[in-house]
Amino acid sequence: MPRNLYQTILGQSFEQVPIQIRDMHTFARRAIGTANVTRGRSPVANLICCLASLPMARENVQIETSFVEIDGGERWTRRFDGQPFETDMMAGKGEPFPCMLERLGPFLFKMRVTASPTGLDLSPEFVFLGPVKIPSFLAPKAIGRERVVDGRYRFSVNVSFPLIGKVFGYEGSIEPSEFVSDNEPA
Repeated sequence: MPRNLYQTILGQSFEQVPIQIRDMHTFARRAIGTANVTRGRSPVANLICCLASLPMARENVQIETSFVEIDGGERWTRRFDGQPFETDMMAGKGEPFPCMLERLGPFLFKMRVTASPTGLDLSPEFVFLGPVKIPSFLAPKAIGRERVVDGRYRFSVNVSFPLIGKVFGYEGSIEPSEFVSDNEPA
């Protein structure tokens, strides 16, 4: 069965996204490529990265991403040279915008998902620490972009905190290496 998280979130808008991005979110079970990983330079940014077990800063690192169905969504496991970084993604409900919920440890990001002929943009509308909504002037900002460059799926993610600045980011490209089979669940 094909994966359908982004189709559920975006509805008909999903069709305007480039085919390489649609295929990644529909048929890929695993994808491989390379990425550059960055961290903020401040001691506080480094502490946050360590506490969250985020990958170390490196250039041209091998990345493997797997997509596994979970109750209500997908678990994305990214491995940067084998070092895992995992988030759970689910379709948001009841919001006046296309919404994806992304859980990273104790944080839950309610992300606005915007589709266009150039790709997908994800930006946080609300951030929760456990059950507590973090005021926007204190909340981390996690901005994601998916594009097609020279026919290849490209991604970028940048996370910053007010008063701290950049904490973590990664960008690169991946290609599907294993596909969802019609005989098994996504």
